[in-house]
Amino acid sequence: MKHFLYISLTAAFVGAVAAPFSPLPATVWADSPEVGPGVGLETSAGPGSVPYTPPKEIGPGIHEEETEEPGIIGDVTGVPNDFLDIVLTDPIVRPVDRYTHEQMVTDIQSLQNRYGDKIQVNVIGWSHDGRAIYEIIIGSMEAPKHVLLQGAIHGREYMTPLLMMSQVELALASYDMGHYNNMALSDMFQQTALHFVPMTNPDGVAISQYGMAAIRSDFVRQEVLASYARDVEAGKTTAPLEEYLPYWKSNGMGVDLNHNFPAHWEEMLLPTVAGSYANYKGTAPLSEPETQALAALSSQRNWAATISYHSMGNIIYWDTDSNQSAEGSLALAQQISQVTGYGVNNSKGKGGYKDWMQVNGQAAPSVTVEVGSVACPMPLSEFESVWNQNKGVWVSVMDFVIHR
Repeated sequence: MKHFLYISLTAAFVGAVAAPFSPLPATVWADSPEVGPGVGLETSAGPGSVPYTPPKEIGPGIHEEETEEPGIIGDVTGVPNDFLDIVLTDPIVRPVDRYTHEQMVTDIQSLQNRYGDKIQVNVIGWSHDGRAIYEIIIGSMEAPKHVLLQGAIHGREYMTPLLMMSQVELALASYDMGHYNNMALSDMFQQTALHFVPMTNPDGVAISQYGMAAIRSDFVRQEVLASYARDVEAGKTTAPLEEYLPYWKSNGMGVDLNHNFPAHWEEMLLPTVAGSYANYKGTAPLSEPETQALAALSSQRNWAATISYHSMGNIIYWDTDSNQSAEGSLALAQQISQVTGYGVNNSKGKGGYKDWMQVNGQAAPSVTVEVGSVACPMPLSEFESVWNQNKGVWVSVMDFVIHR
């Protein structure tokens, strides 16, 4: 029996609960650097603090005038295929308001039961709060090329694991019968294996989704409370704890994992010097178990390409200083732009996973894809457009590396 991806979102959304948290005020997101949950510009400095200009955040909080193409959806170039619009009548991965680590684990197990040896699963590490970080592999391990896709390195960006797990199911369901750009998917998977890490920061996701109730260990609980106290004192938030935690980007120790990679890490003069909901780079590069796990996986092979999924902005970033894969990264960004309709931005990142993959000697073409058009955490209503724009990214990247 063939299985098809269920993307009839009208049916999938029946009974869905709306997102319980309102986004930050539009003025904070559109017209200013990110300050903190519940804080307007007039309260951006804490007691006794010295005014500063925060660094531009690559993602939420970026100035519209700083982007060359600020998240404008363009015309999408179609590629001949026979599976991207099929509908699965019995899906495993279903759109829900808060796609949890626990649901992801259940779905991974169900996908293994259904698709057998077409899927391989590894645990590549563990978070501070004891959650497994999963790698899902589709395609031959003997393939000459391998592509790594990772998401939810920021806690509140938990729509990206839902997107990536839906991509995984589509790839598995189409494995034996799909064709893309006049090539059988089964042949493509002999030439290129896909490695998905859908939830790099499971503790951050859990904290953003369910707050203090999601925390298992006392030392993580105490660090989150300490981060909140520091952020209140510094004027980064005026919100009560329960309204502050949904905006949590960091891991369980208050470290922003996408500032924790050894890519111009020393040059990042961030105003946050201790645990916080966002923008603390840690005591040293790769100080955290989550970044260590992703770095260890990344060091196992030379990658043909890497994709980092973030939210928000409907835009693609591809560059950093001393980029060893500038030409390939730009070409990859342009390829994904044709599929998604997202604009391509030339801003140079620092300290992120993409940046590290571009400077660590591998010279892997790497991009960050920012999905969605509203502030995180995104409501379920945003998923339909995110899916339609990104359902073909994985196979487009396979096509890119095969023909490059």
